[in-house]
Amino acid sequence: MAEPLILVAQNAPEVPLMYACAKCGTVHSPKIYMAKKEVQHETARKAAEDCWNCKTHDNCETCGKETSKGWKKCGDCRITELLEKAEEVPDDGGPYCRFDGDDYYMSMEEAQDDGCEWVSPCTTTYARIDPDSIMENALADMFEEADMDDLDGVEEFYAAAKAFNEAQTTPSFFGDNKRKIRVPAREDDA
Repeated sequence: MAEPLILVAQNAPEVPLMYACAKCGTVHSPKIYMAKKEVQHETARKAAEDCWNCKTHDNCETCGKETSKGWKKCGDCRITELLEKAEEVPDDGGPYCRFDGDDYYMSMEEAQDDGCEWVSPCTTTYARIDPDSIMENALADMFEEADMDDLDGVEEFYAAAKAFNEAQTTPSFFGDNKRKIRVPAREDDA
């Protein structure tokens, strides 16, 4: 962090007006902060000293490891914090998602093979048509006072939507990082 440049008025050099990054020149005005005058100036000074434009990274506030600019914690510490907050639940038989990841497993053995220590249980959903929403959109495109009585084939549409929804068999899975399941060690590894 470099000492910021202090910008002053030519006729009042003792009164700081703004602060600039010594490296790139980005200017920080104290007037954008809603606080007491001293806090405004201190905040603008710190912003110029620790310039966002010049910064290449941040340091994790937990372990000190270098992390991407804008993150207060590194990936490992973020996952550790999520794991600490998550409720441990019994194995529900799957499917599972790598905890805070994008890998999905249909069995606990697959998670073991992939070296997972924790997985989260998945919520399973199927494609659905919401006929009420579609009808609402259809009515919105009609004249102002239009209602369901002005439409033909409504019962058939609802029956078709219901048949479509009931016919869906391809699931989508979504992990839940608020719950966790410990992946047991393989018996041959113990």
